[in-house]
Amino acid sequence: MNGRPWLPAEDRSLAAIYPHIQTVEVARILGRHVSAVYGRAAILNLHKSAAFNASPLSGRNVKGNAPHGMASRFGAGHVPANKGLRRPGWHRGRMQQTQFRKGQQPFNKCEIGDLRLNSEGYVDMKISNAKGAKAWRTFHRILWEDAHGPVPKGHVIVFKDRDRLNIDLNNLECLTLAENARRNTIHRLPKPLVRAIMTLGQLKRRIREQDNRRTA
Repeated sequence: MNGRPWLPAEDRSLAAIYPHIQTVEVARILGRHVSAVYGRAAILNLHKSAAFNASPLSGRNVKGNAPHGMASRFGAGHVPANKGLRRPGWHRGRMQQTQFRKGQQPFNKCEIGDLRLNSEGYVDMKISNAKGAKAWRTFHRILWEDAHGPVPKGHVIVFKDRDRLNIDLNNLECLTLAENARRNTIHRLPKPLVRAIMTLGQLKRRIREQDNRRTA
């Protein structure tokens, strides 16, 4: 339980006064935070009484009572103090120097080909002016496809040294999903064994590549 536990006597006091007075006042009487009072009232299934909800203290707009905040509202027919002051080209202070000009692009607008670091630590490249994630692709995958063509279905491009910022073609390799899963689990093994497993995997991939060249 977080915070100070509620005692049975406090629960009885809460049940007696919560329905009839403002929660802020209940919190002051019990020496609790308002959020703690709301939370405990929910646990005990306590609610404000109908009489309290109908009173101005509830802050509700109740028929027969003045709407909450009425004293600070503009009345019907009120004329704004700045009516008619805004006109084309109007500016005050440094507005003229700081406002965007027609056709001007924001300084932080990304252009096609710009790079960014995404939330997962990969470098993205902007490839179009589409909205959202569709405008971006991971840069290391673009680099791989430019050199080797589309990534086969069921494969992923990974970093040999696991450094997502070391975007060098020689640091990239194409693995099947199964190979990548094994790669992500063997790191818990002793380093000599990890190196042996990775070397064996590279050897198998080279054999497959040579077989594919012969049959092509």
